[in-house]
Amino acid sequence: MKVMKLALLGTAALAAVSVSARADELSDLKAQIEALQADVAALQAAPSVPAGYQLLSVSEANRIVVPGLDVRDSHGQSATATTIGVMPTADVPASTVIQWSGSVRAALTYTDVDYTAIGETYVGPAAAVTDGGGVRPAAPPAPLVNINDYDNVHIKARGRLDVTGTTDTAVGEVGASISMYADFDGAGSKAVLMDYAWGWWKMTPELTFAGGYNGSLATIGYGIRKINDAYITRGGTDVAGGDFTQFRISYASGPVGVAIALEHTDEGDNNLSGLADGQFGVAAEVTYAGDMFNAELAGYMRDADSNGTAAGGDVTQTQIGLGVGLKLSDMFDISAAASIGNNVWYHDGVSYGAFTKTPYNRIGDGWEASIAAVATLSDSISAELGFGMSDYDQDNVAGVTVAGYSTETTALAGGVYWSPVSQLKMGVQASWVDIDNTNATANATDSEAINAAFVTWWNF
Repeated sequence: MKVMKLALLGTAALAAVSVSARADELSDLKAQIEALQADVAALQAAPSVPAGYQLLSVSEANRIVVPGLDVRDSHGQSATATTIGVMPTADVPASTVIQWSGSVRAALTYTDVDYTAIGETYVGPAAAVTDGGGVRPAAPPAPLVNINDYDNVHIKARGRLDVTGTTDTAVGEVGASISMYADFDGAGSKAVLMDYAWGWWKMTPELTFAGGYNGSLATIGYGIRKINDAYITRGGTDVAGGDFTQFRISYASGPVGVAIALEHTDEGDNNLSGLADGQFGVAAEVTYAGDMFNAELAGYMRDADSNGTAAGGDVTQTQIGLGVGLKLSDMFDISAAASIGNNVWYHDGVSYGAFTKTPYNRIGDGWEASIAAVATLSDSISAELGFGMSDYDQDNVAGVTVAGYSTETTALAGGVYWSPVSQLKMGVQASWVDIDNTNATANATDSEAINAAFVTWWNF
């Protein structure tokens, strides 16, 4: 009996201890829940986005299509960009999207130039004479032949940063886009330049008003311009209109678009030496964008200071160009472009490094045409090849009218690229350009240039 009483007392004691332990655990758990609720309340009280906004997101999204930047070179850039999206509260009617992206590219480049001047006649007296204490010999009996060969190898690089922002306002979308870059070749820091600065206002879904610094509306984005020319050359056979400050208005409805621009054309960076201050041009464009076929018709009319043509003073420059594109399949795209121009600026050759020969900036009448094919061989491999020609008759040489001067250019360019992810692209590219200059009263020259490069882009 005594044993039974002891067992019952032991069981009761154990039960009391167990109840006490559970009570302590419940108290601890209740304290933890209360602490967690306090933390949640604190997080809810702290603002997670700027005042007036209720949501902010950061993601990777497709690059914003900026109205009017479609003809600028974007080869090597990633198709996506880091995107900040801000959603306002009900009393703030605008939502904003900001995108930034950047890239670094590096290239091992090779250049080989052959320059030959045939028929360089000696300008001197018929017989040897004493002149200023020296003797000027008579002109040689035969024309001179001057040959310069030049080649080099470099490692070049570029850093680039692009920023674009758009805001949906009560009067339509308003946006701006800028691009900054610096080029490097060997040692030393470099200045940062701005490639473009462009703003726009979509007054209606069809009508856009834009302005800033950008490529001319007359630039045709077809033909050999499709070829990536980061460290090679298209030989000036692409129908380019230059880069200018401008105002532009465009209208698009369905597949058809029209645009007109007022362009300030005395831009020194375009190598248009001789242009007077305050000269303007008007450019216009008509486009068609279909699923398999697209086209562009564009041209300009500008004032230019000829500084030495027979007429002297200002001349009127005109050019009209046509571009067409055809998507043959998911793999192949064909593109062609052509233009004719009157009193347009062009170059008569290529630079020759250490040699004194540099291209003249000439003005003349002529045409250019090119064709290109772009092949998407797989999800990560692409190839492109382009061919172009141009022929210009020049009116002005170093301020003196020279009859019969003409420049013929032939260019071939292409490349093969591998891009396993959007952040990385690498490949090889090369070009060959031959420029023949003939003149009825002076020398004839021939320049031939080969450019090749291994290029890598790193994007973010």
